Amino acid sequence: MKRIIPTLLGLLCLVAIAWGLNALLAQRLGQLSHQAAGKDTGTRPGPESKALPVETFELIPTDSLETVATFTGHVTARQSAELAFEGTGAIVELLAQEGEAVQAGQVLGRLNTSLLQAQRSEIEARRVRLEAQLDELLRGPREESIEAARAQVTAMKEKLDLARMQRDRRQELAAKGTISSELLDTTRAEVNQMQAQVAGAEANLAELENGTREEALAAQRGALLELDAALESVDVAISQTVLKAPFAGTIAARYLDLGAVVSVQVPTAAYRLVETGALEAYVGVPASLGIQAAAEGSEPARLILRGRSVLTTGSRTLPSVDPGTRTVTIIYDLEPESARAAGARPGDVISLERTTTRTESGAWIPLTALSESERGLWSALAVVAPTDGNGPATAQRIELEVLTVTEDRAFVRGTFSGKTRIVASGVHRLVPGQRIR
Repeated sequence: MKRIIPTLLGLLCLVAIAWGLNALLAQRLGQLSHQAAGKDTGTRPGPESKALPVETFELIPTDSLETVATFTGHVTARQSAELAFEGTGAIVELLAQEGEAVQAGQVLGRLNTSLLQAQRSEIEARRVRLEAQLDELLRGPREESIEAARAQVTAMKEKLDLARMQRDRRQELAAKGTISSELLDTTRAEVNQMQAQVAGAEANLAELENGTREEALAAQRGALLELDAALESVDVAISQTVLKAPFAGTIAARYLDLGAVVSVQVPTAAYRLVETGALEAYVGVPASLGIQAAAEGSEPARLILRGRSVLTTGSRTLPSVDPGTRTVTIIYDLEPESARAAGARPGDVISLERTTTRTESGAWIPLTALSESERGLWSALAVVAPTDGNGPATAQRIELEVLTVTEDRAFVRGTFSGKTRIVASGVHRLVPGQRIR
């Protein structure tokens, strides 16, 4: 009997504990069922719920959509050239270094010109000699030469007269048979020879008296012109040994050193010169925008380089579409001072911003207010005030269609009208019908 009483007391305790647990479980299930029913039917939570604090944003409907499109391009120099010597020889001077700014026409280097200078000196000496001969021809023969020629003519005529007298006497003697016919023939030949010499002397005297012929003067002048052309050719060759900057810019690279030999057969560039004072921006845009830019002509555009605006002075649109990117290239001329202030250099990446406006009904909304919904739509939580004006507001889901997105906001249209206040952030903490403040 003593053993049965403790056993009965233990069983009674277990029954009491089980009954208490069952009652507690039934109460908890009732509360969960009530909350689930409130979510399904959209009813307001009970007064014991606490309203969550939220940040709100007011949607303001608009009938126009203004968007900013950004297109990426690159900065290039208007001119860039590999500079090489036109002449041949060893390099004796290189006057510019990499990174140095040079002006148009500035001397950058020189070649050895010793051989060319020697050739020029030789041609100048020949020209002096030919010029002296031309001066002599222009002045004509000297008076002394003419007098000597006249005296020679007179002397030869006297000899001719003497030879004729001897011929006549010998003809008489030959007729008498005193001398032989052979001696008479010799005398006659001497007379003929003397006559020819007299004629030659008279012709020489006439030439001296008439002066130099035009043909001789023309031939001498032609010889001088040939030497002048040779001098000019040597001067050109000497000028080709000097390397000058064709335009103002900055030395981007130097390829040769002192003592290097350059030749026409194997030309080698000495410098690479980049025109940094005149820069251009090449930007690829859709074909439709390229047509619009071509119509605008030289209208200034907004270019952005490392967060700074760069002004433009004009633009040109290439006529063809790039087969790889299917874009049209617009070339913008950068304003020098603006480009210098932005630190623009060839090879920099630059952006073009174009603002477009089109008719579209909707409103701008922060990206933090959006959450993904069904069928490709998005949703937000609108703030709905109580009908009686008392108590906290509640969150109500609205479906939205996103039309365009920027860095921190989106332009949407959907199930809202007029100005609507929505939950701006923290939507993941809320459910439709929840109390908020």
